[in-house]
Amino acid sequence: MDDLKSEVGDFWNEASCGERLLLEASDTSGYLEQLDKRYSLEPFIENFARFDASRDLDVLEIGVGLGADHQRFAQAGARLTGIDLTERAVEHTRRRFELFGPKSDNHVADAESLPFAD
Repeated sequence: MDDLKSEVGDFWNEASCGERLLLEASDTSGYLEQLDKRYSLEPFIENFARFDASRDLDVLEIGVGLGADHQRFAQAGARLTGIDLTERAVEHTRRRFELFGPKSDNHVADAESLPFAD
């Protein structure tokens, strides 16, 4: 991994995007509150992501962060794979899915070198 990418990874391993601002606890109530705050602060995401249109689709989310969008895709019925440059984000998403029950295949990976066949 190049120096800049390592610096970016180190930065986001300190706290995933929105973690300090929106996540008070890594439990069911904390993740639900983070989800509500996220879409309250960034309402455009729902229209852009079109979660409801993802039923029965294979979805690859690059940059899972705290897993809120990933959870919404799962609730809509998508088959999910998620990657993030940081172990911290992948662990948050895995924890979130353990608490809420949907399934996803999550990996620490670089979007510029995806670990999947073409």
